Amino acid sequence: LFPSLDKVVFLDDDVVVQKDLAPLWDIDLKGKVNGAVETCRGEDSWVMSKRFKNYFNFSHPLLASTLDPEECAWAYGMNIFDLRAWRKTGITEVYHQWVKE
Repeated sequence: LFPSLDKVVFLDDDVVVQKDLAPLWDIDLKGKVNGAVETCRGEDSWVMSKRFKNYFNFSHPLLASTLDPEECAWAYGMNIFDLRAWRKTGITEVYHQWVKE
């Protein structure tokens, strides 16, 4: 995935950028693959109440054994990906495995 890049910023097509995004490049993800905005804190209880249980099917044994349904989900419209961490974890292969299942 983009072998010449170390980091990418992903924005949904409905995101309106009103500031310079350059500071996002300086965020240290501390070895994590993804950096995003949580949806568990804030004043709007409908928007800011999204947990994994709102998105994932926890009847699948692998999900039930590895993810916490009460964990915060994230706002999918803006993500920073550390592609070095992505490559180290082999996440592309894991993703392809999940898609096949």
